Amino acid sequence: MKIRMVKCNDVGISNCDYIVMGDDMEEVEKTMFEHVENVHRSLLETMSHEEVHDLKHRISAFLGRSCGCGHLPKP
Repeated sequence: MKIRMVKCNDVGISNCDYIVMGDDMEEVEKTMFEHVENVHRSLLETMSHEEVHDLKHRISAFLGRSCGCGHLPKP
């Protein structure tokens, strides 16, 4: 089973070291976005619908690679 991991910093939220890990990609993705909605609400409120969509896509793309190296290009 492959462990999935994503950090806020990996998807462009550079002031947060929050990490989600698990073996179910959909659950990790859901947990990460719940964290973003709860902890980074003020950031989301400044983003357009397209920017929020892009953030969700970056989370999914990073989890699809899930190497944990932080090498996904920053926005």
